[in-house]
Amino acid sequence: RHWNQMIEQTESAFERGAVGVVITHGTDTMGISAAALAFAWSGEGGRPPGPIVFTGSQRSSDRGSSDAKENLIAAIHFAGHGPIPTGNGDSTVIVMHESSSDGVLSILPGISSRKMHSSTRGAFESIDIGQLGRIRVEGSDCSIEMIRNTGEERPIGKPILFDESISIAEMIAGPHLRPEHIMALASTNPHALHIHGTGLGHLPIADPNRDSPENSAVQENLNKYIEAGGIVVMSTQTIHGPVHLDVYSKGREQQKMGIIGHGSVGPPETSLVKLHYLISKFGTDRVEIQKMWPTSLCGEIIDIQ
Repeated sequence: RHWNQMIEQTESAFERGAVGVVITHGTDTMGISAAALAFAWSGEGGRPPGPIVFTGSQRSSDRGSSDAKENLIAAIHFAGHGPIPTGNGDSTVIVMHESSSDGVLSILPGISSRKMHSSTRGAFESIDIGQLGRIRVEGSDCSIEMIRNTGEERPIGKPILFDESISIAEMIAGPHLRPEHIMALASTNPHALHIHGTGLGHLPIADPNRDSPENSAVQENLNKYIEAGGIVVMSTQTIHGPVHLDVYSKGREQQKMGIIGHGSVGPPETSLVKLHYLISKFGTDRVEIQKMWPTSLCGEIIDIQ
């Protein structure tokens, strides 16, 4: 709902003649919203007319160590003077302090950025894709230094809205994932399960020593959910690196089961937003979603080791 409100307001601002838009946002979920607006504006192959910049503050404005002022100055400067987005990973950006020190702020791709620390001023990092540039602030003077080229510029597009009725259940693969948890979530009829897997995107489905029958039951219950038309997408709990389901037998077995996610990079939040976007577009057509998953719709997938 709030993603859609931001999408509509950015579109309205550009229609009124704005050259850029700044969205001030709480930092806890800012990376998710930034990814959502990137898919909304560029998932169909277009780009926004100008920069869409998310910013916030790690320290409140009544504190001497507040980062609010510099973050806002830099965000407004980038919205007004930054390069036109290409739509390839820069459809939205996050502008926040690069470190705890004053004066230097990171320009991060909204499609891949995550809050990495609960309290420090330099809390945000781009996962896998990398920093786009930085802004230096000296009083009210700003300078922009871009350090990454996002490629060829796409045509200006029209954003799409997310289906607000979609329900996605999230799970974490780990020592306490039980088969009955899967059935309990499946009984709520979510449109999909989004699982934060271990390592390269793995689930506890193997029982080589025949001493962990619950692992086999996890696989059985996931198979029941998928065979009934359910969609399962795998992300990874690791901070960096791809979901790669070809390396180990467990991952290959997951692909045989129909689990989607191979090839994803970036934080799990980006995977979740992409899943919501694709269900908004295709409904629960698992074949279409599986076909589109490896496609980089707005710069969210790059080749990494």
